[in-house]
Amino acid sequence: MTNIISEVELENKLNEFRDILINYDYSEIDNIIFFDINSLNYYIENNKENPFEKQYDAIEKILNSIYIYLPCSISDDTINVISKILNVKYGDETLVKQNLLFNIKLEFIEMVKNISSEEEWQNLVLLCKKIRTTKEKLERKELDYDYLGR
Repeated sequence: MTNIISEVELENKLNEFRDILINYDYSEIDNIIFFDINSLNYYIENNKENPFEKQYDAIEKILNSIYIYLPCSISDDTINVISKILNVKYGDETLVKQNLLFNIKLEFIEMVKNISSEEEWQNLVLLCKKIRTTKEKLERKELDYDYLGR
């Protein structure tokens, strides 16, 4: 049985996620200019606890707690089947599953980055809430399998 978070907690986490993704404070590196991607990569590799790493960790922590409520084109059942099939070829079902989940998270990040209005954001939050409610009803076996997302 999965621990279903409350609707309020989900909304709070989604808003926190959006804030971290869109409005992250990089003021601690105001005086640094990266000339190219190589200089950025060098900075990240050689400066632990840098703001990029902190932002990534914060986003990852939130996504790990809400990914089952995110809209995507791949269902849990599909992830499990694909993981089992690819396990035969690559020998590590866990790694395959992690890669699929990583892609789901990236898809959601891109979705949020492309939102251009508060109305679009509220519609996305509403969709995540509907997925959460559907999962909750499925766990209580109150609903036939009416799939809305993951």
